[in-house]
Amino acid sequence: MAGEPIIKIEHLTKHFGGGRDEVAALEDINITIHSGEIFGVIGLSGAGKSTLVRCVNLLERPTAGTVWVDGREMTALSPKELREARKSIGMIFQSFNLLMQRTALENVCFPLELAGASRKEAEARGLELLELVDLKSRAGPIPPSSPADRSSGWPSPGPWLWTPRCCCATRPPPPWTPRPPGISC
Repeated sequence: MAGEPIIKIEHLTKHFGGGRDEVAALEDINITIHSGEIFGVIGLSGAGKSTLVRCVNLLERPTAGTVWVDGREMTALSPKELREARKSIGMIFQSFNLLMQRTALENVCFPLELAGASRKEAEARGLELLELVDLKSRAGPIPPSSPADRSSGWPSPGPWLWTPRCCCATRPPPPWTPRPPGISC
């Protein structure tokens, strides 16, 4: 495929712990993904799939190797440059980490406000994004719109949002449902 890859991982290694307790989660991983390509990473629980995805935007810093996203070597960026680069990488994780006391709209607006958008700008964009995934009617506060108010009978939020450059996911999003009391993972 012509052109620069959107994601390029070279000799990626990630170890946890040290000494006798050291665990090699990833060992000498090499992947090249060009714009428009779709890849799936499959494996047993504990095989390192989520660790690999977290290494793409350096939520997990690799023990060795390099990660390039859209022509930028992520592993060489300063903390400020890394924060800026992460804004063009969409990540979907096994756990959505939604704030249970907030409405759907407030959950969408929160990262926008942290990124410097005004409350008015964040709300306008948040409503646009909720409409994109057919959840605008759940913006809040009535009908039920917080994660705690959702039931397992409600439909899935819809298709994944497109991001300007790349998107990584650890598994397809399930219906938006709260965890039962006492369950932590």
